[in-house]
Amino acid sequence: MESKMFRDPALERHFTGHTGNITQLRFSPDGHQIATSAMDATVILWNLKQAARCIRFASHSAAVYGVSWSPKGNFIASCSQDRTVKIWEPKVRGVSGEFLAHSKPVRSVDFDPTGQLLLTASDDKAVKLWRVSRRQFISSFAQQNNWVRAAKFSPNGKLIASVSDDKSLRIYEVSTGECVRTFTEERAAPRQVAWHPWGNMVAVALSCNRIKVFDVVNSQLLQMYVVHSAPVNDLAFHPSGNFLLSGSDDKTIRILDLLEGRPIYTLTGHTDAVNAVAFTQDGNKFATAGSDRQLLIWESNLHTYDASQFEEKSLSTSCCDTSSSSKISLGANSKASNDLSIRIDPRESLAYRALDEHFQVVDSQHSKHQTPLGNSNCATKLSGPKLSGRSEPKLSLELKSNYTTPFFN
Repeated sequence: MESKMFRDPALERHFTGHTGNITQLRFSPDGHQIATSAMDATVILWNLKQAARCIRFASHSAAVYGVSWSPKGNFIASCSQDRTVKIWEPKVRGVSGEFLAHSKPVRSVDFDPTGQLLLTASDDKAVKLWRVSRRQFISSFAQQNNWVRAAKFSPNGKLIASVSDDKSLRIYEVSTGECVRTFTEERAAPRQVAWHPWGNMVAVALSCNRIKVFDVVNSQLLQMYVVHSAPVNDLAFHPSGNFLLSGSDDKTIRILDLLEGRPIYTLTGHTDAVNAVAFTQDGNKFATAGSDRQLLIWESNLHTYDASQFEEKSLSTSCCDTSSSSKISLGANSKASNDLSIRIDPRESLAYRALDEHFQVVDSQHSKHQTPLGNSNCATKLSGPKLSGRSEPKLSLELKSNYTTPFFN
């Protein structure tokens, strides 16, 4: 009977390497590499196919807050407290570009699905749209009244979702620049936003320990989860759209079954806040990272999940969580239910004990060429050789090894 049960998530790899808190992580499109950004002013590129090798990029002069892969995986963009955005090839030697994107720290960076556009969000209260190939500023979305924590393209690239310290979630049309939806939260500011794979819903991580899922087409709050005991820092939808992954200051990772409206897993293993979570594009793996400077890579096994077996399995698990955390769905007969999520602590596993710490840190050496950005209203530059031009000598970068106050329209 037990052999027919669905399989739980399992820790696969365990890395350390950053000297500062990890702020964000993203899998490459093929799932073979992970880029992590950190408060130590570096980005590390972890090659999961070569266990003893990683590349560290140290060209930012201050904390790096975010990273994004281009759809083809041939470029990575990173954004920093130093107000710059850097675009570089994910290899030891290649071309790199940079531009001064905002007048204050840049919190978020995101490629669109075509790889031709780039979105940035900043403490200067603006979200900006850039054309990558022409090195050109296109437009600014500046209706926010406080720092913008994150801005993300929708899966089809036609909409933008932004969250700000003014306690707002805004939806913009890329083609017109118009703000078509505004949701405002009175309780606390959002920290992160994620688009559902279908493109008609977004999830928001809130500093009041909550997660909310919105229908952006009908301007409706669909679900709210209270499954963390501290602010929620990051979240990610499974590619199927049926599950949501979240990380919190409470040092835990949660997996939510969105169809049944309940938490199904509570994962521990981090010793400090979990700041970043992400799935691979096929959903077979996910990764988590945070203020303990650890990067944990998991097999999700969610393709085996069977909701009809959940209660039987959770009740048979001696270490199941019996806290009063709950989810409330906006339905006619919605009610709070006890959290019976299956608790998984990987710290006694072989994968956790076999810490991959004896890897080689390879110095990145990127060629650099400065050229001005056109049509921008801020002091802007882009460094990086044009494909048809000549490049300057390569630079060797120095490396150091219950539902209360909903959003409303």
